[in-house]
Amino acid sequence: MTPEFTNPPIVATFAATDRLSRLMLWAFSLMLAGVTGFVLTVSAFSEELRATRLGVALAGLLALHFLKFRKFVWFREFGFYLAFFIYMLVSLLWTRDVELASNTLVPALDCILVFLLFGSLMAFHSIPVILIGNLLGFFAGIALYTRTQGFPFSYPDDFSYNAIAGMYLFGLFLTIVYGCFKRLQLVVVPVALVLMLHIVATTSIKTNLGIVLGAFGAALFYSKQAGALLRRNLLMIVLLGFGLVYVVTSNESIGEAIERGTDRVSLGVEVLQARDDLPGYSAFQERDQWRSQGIEGWLQNPLFGHGVEGFRDRFGITSHSTPVDVLYNSGLIGIVLFYLVFVSLLWRIATLRRWGSNSLAAIVFGATICYAFMSLSGVLHYNVFFAAFVTIACTLLSRLETSFPNRTSV
Repeated sequence: MTPEFTNPPIVATFAATDRLSRLMLWAFSLMLAGVTGFVLTVSAFSEELRATRLGVALAGLLALHFLKFRKFVWFREFGFYLAFFIYMLVSLLWTRDVELASNTLVPALDCILVFLLFGSLMAFHSIPVILIGNLLGFFAGIALYTRTQGFPFSYPDDFSYNAIAGMYLFGLFLTIVYGCFKRLQLVVVPVALVLMLHIVATTSIKTNLGIVLGAFGAALFYSKQAGALLRRNLLMIVLLGFGLVYVVTSNESIGEAIERGTDRVSLGVEVLQARDDLPGYSAFQERDQWRSQGIEGWLQNPLFGHGVEGFRDRFGITSHSTPVDVLYNSGLIGIVLFYLVFVSLLWRIATLRRWGSNSLAAIVFGATICYAFMSLSGVLHYNVFFAAFVTIACTLLSRLETSFPNRTSV
């Protein structure tokens, strides 16, 4: 029998017992989480909140948390990423263009701040409050994006479909996780479906296929939870499906966006099957060339790599693949340190599966598969949304581990 999800010993005990003090703490937690979700979302599309400025905002929010609790939380996954970051700093000794290296190092530092901030929020505050705060901030951010850029009713001229898809993917993950804490299917399921339609409309092939693979993997390895979830929500999903079809077909701009997204995802599947360029998609051979160049260059210095942003310095662009970029730039040392984050998450999930099944573990497993697939054709090793996912996943899995008798977590 699966034990109940309970708070672990790491959760801080707030001394005040009166209602006003508890309300003030609740408001403080909601504010921190809301602003965090907002700035992270806005950073995906605003030039005014990229890299350095985002780091300043995250550091300020982290300082506010520290003023109240004087503690941070740390998981082993953070340690692997910190070791990866430190190694990149060391590799500056043989990096050809140190100024160019800031394109990786500054957002990677932001990822470390995200680890500390999200981890501390989830560990020392009420998880449902933090999740709803993050969601409120996220929805405020995407509302601003729709208001200023018009998506999904229109496409901006400089539309960065992969970045925007990653933004909506993070919101989808938050929504589904929140649904595990609060039985609000009448709200959670429609919101999740709408966010999924937004992701489809971005036309991001790797994000949409990653979601499909993640959902399939979670359904396969957690069939009991998947079946129960489908039975509970089947009628609502069918009704909402008809409603969404009506909205899409009655609004020309939205309908065109969804059609464009589904056509592009279908084309992506065909490209993967053909392993060659097809009419409408001409980037496969180019990506294959980058992969070949990256592997060939990596073999020239397989252990240490060519230094931070070495691939971009040599070829004028990233390889659009995390394994290729990290291998070329940081060698075997770097790729082992980075992908240990994935291995560690999967180890936690496998351990929990031996003790019992849980819907939260299934969600994290599916999302891990999704991000792992996305890393093959995208740069994730300094992506702040990926860092936020890892942090939330670590906290949830750690809480689940401690809910089993005589079990401890790291």
